[in-house]
Amino acid sequence: MKNKLKIYTALLAVVLIYHFFGGIYTYEYSSWTKDADEGLTIAPLPEDFVTTKEVNGGVATYTKPLVSFEVKVKADQVSEGKYLVSNSGKNSCYLNIQKAKINIPAERVKGKGLYYFGIFNIVIYSVLAISLFVIFFKVIRSVYKGEVFVAKVARQLETAGILIFVLQLINYIAGRITTEMIIKQINIAYLNISVDYGNIIYYVIFGLILMIVSQIILRGKELQEEQELTI
Repeated sequence: MKNKLKIYTALLAVVLIYHFFGGIYTYEYSSWTKDADEGLTIAPLPEDFVTTKEVNGGVATYTKPLVSFEVKVKADQVSEGKYLVSNSGKNSCYLNIQKAKINIPAERVKGKGLYYFGIFNIVIYSVLAISLFVIFFKVIRSVYKGEVFVAKVARQLETAGILIFVLQLINYIAGRITTEMIIKQINIAYLNISVDYGNIIYYVIFGLILMIVSQIILRGKELQEEQELTI
C-alpha cells in the first residue's frame, strides 16, 4: 500500500513536471513541401470527394463518406518574410492556426493500416470507457449508501484512476501513430503538422489523483483498524 502511494505520487510529479516544462519542445511530423502548385484556396471539392446520381430526371451531387481527423498545425512562412495573412483592409490579420480538422474520402484509407487501426482504437476505447462508467456508477451508489471510507470504494477509485490513465495513454499512442499515418495521405499547404494531444494531460493528472486518494483512504482505514486493536 505504501509502495503504491509512493509510485502514484512519483508518477504525478513526473507528469506535472512534463506538463510545465515539456511544452517548450514541439515535435513536427510533417513540414509543408512548399511546392509551387500547392496552396489554400476557396474552391469546389475535388472529384474524389463527390459522386453524382440521377434524381428525378436531373443529376444530384453528393459528398462521399469522409474520415475526419484533428491535428495540431503551425503556420509556416510561405517564403522569406511572408506569412499566412488575411487581407481585409484595416481589418487584416496574420493567421496563427493551431488546430485543423482534416476530412479525406474514406475510400482513400479503406483497407489500409489507418482504417483498421482506427476501428481497433474505437473498440478498445469503447470497452474501457464503458468499464469506467460502470465503476463510477458503483462508487456513486456506495457514497449514496454512506459507504465512503471503505476498502471497496477505495479500490474502485483506484481502478477508475488506472482506467483513466490507460485511456489517455491509448489516446497518446494512437495520436502519434494516426498522425504518422495521416501525413502519408495528405499535405496541408502553408501548415506544418504535429500531434494534437488536446486535454490528455489533465485527464492523466485526474486519474493519478484518484489513485493517490484511493491509497490514502486505504491507509487511513488500516490505521483506524490498528488503533481499534490497540484499544
